[in-house]
Amino acid sequence: MRYIQSGYKGEHDFVNVYPLGDLHIGSPHFDKKVLERELERIDAERENSRIIIMGDLIESATKTSVGAGVYEQEMMPMKQIEEAVRIFQPYADLIDGVVVGNHEQRIYKTSGVDVMEYFCLKLGIPDRYLRYYGVIKYAWNKRCYNVAVWHGAGGGSTTGGAMNKIEKQASVVFADVFLMGHVHKRAATMRDLYVPDPQNGRINRITQHFVITGSALDHEDSYAEEMGLPPSTKGFPRIKLGGRTLKKGRRTKRLKEVEVYI
Repeated sequence: MRYIQSGYKGEHDFVNVYPLGDLHIGSPHFDKKVLERELERIDAERENSRIIIMGDLIESATKTSVGAGVYEQEMMPMKQIEEAVRIFQPYADLIDGVVVGNHEQRIYKTSGVDVMEYFCLKLGIPDRYLRYYGVIKYAWNKRCYNVAVWHGAGGGSTTGGAMNKIEKQASVVFADVFLMGHVHKRAATMRDLYVPDPQNGRINRITQHFVITGSALDHEDSYAEEMGLPPSTKGFPRIKLGGRTLKKGRRTKRLKEVEVYI
């Protein structure tokens, strides 16, 4: 597991973090307009917007993949990753972290080629590659937020099942925000936790956020429809990191505040 710092260098009151993944570029069910709308929003506020790549950028169907993806995909896997590079090249400076998805892992397991590492190399951001799991630190204005990033694994056909899976990640690593993709849903929950502060001799109450990061896949005629799974709402969440500064006499208290927009 890697721990890296965001490339954000500004002094804004808040930073918007956009987790983008489960695009499945090359699949006939990839809805490119969903991604384009999100990138337009990011473009409009580049100075305080950051991107995290959540994996499954490409379909990369092989002969041993489930479903008929190997026959349905609209371009070869090499072309798919080249298209992903083309799409994200204008936003390379905004990408804070990249994790691999199970679809990219199909290629790695059969050939040893890590296409997500190649994606990062082509964008000139090899230091942003977290591979399976990582934590990104957002530190500015005398505040620090830790965001845990994992593509996800296993089933999660119900929202409750998916949320159980991501909430369990709090036993893996400590973070303010946990992000997980894979299940093609958008959902979020939170929990409060008491954390001892030995330096100041007190107990602090913090809030942790758990976010399922969406997808850009249509449902009709897809593998999900074949398996009797319900359609998911397309699109991606936005995580707003910020906080108020409270002053009382000579004392200054800087609050850490996180807002999740599904």
